[in-house]
Amino acid sequence: MDKIKNVEYNIKQVLNHWGFGEICSSIYAALALSDRPLTAKEISKHIDYAYTTTINALNRSIVLGHIRKMRQGKKNVYYINSDLSDIIREKLNHFLEVLEETEKSIKQLDDGHKERLKGALKTVSSATQFLKKLKKMEARA
Repeated sequence: MDKIKNVEYNIKQVLNHWGFGEICSSIYAALALSDRPLTAKEISKHIDYAYTTTINALNRSIVLGHIRKMRQGKKNVYYINSDLSDIIREKLNHFLEVLEETEKSIKQLDDGHKERLKGALKTVSSATQFLKKLKKMEARA
């Protein structure tokens, strides 16, 4: 696998992990690695999806704010609107909130339930602490 294809594959994997669908991940990766904005037809050909399917996914990505559309001559072109690091940061922050809420809710249970979820609570607490440290490190950078 050549270097660009490898990066494209890995970007898609990251986005898939965070809940992006296969086509939206493919579109984002294609645009992220392009040296210029692309038309929907070019994107469709690159990711090997039908044109109408590509347009629908582009419109979803525009609504989410990850991709922008711009008129260039007689055609619409698309480009990345949010950096991959911003998407990851947003998803990590959301995950931290979910973990904190989970930890809080487990701690409010009676002793019997808490005992059964002792391992889960330990893991959730560790993950929460890790993500808080990561946020602090990022804030300093």
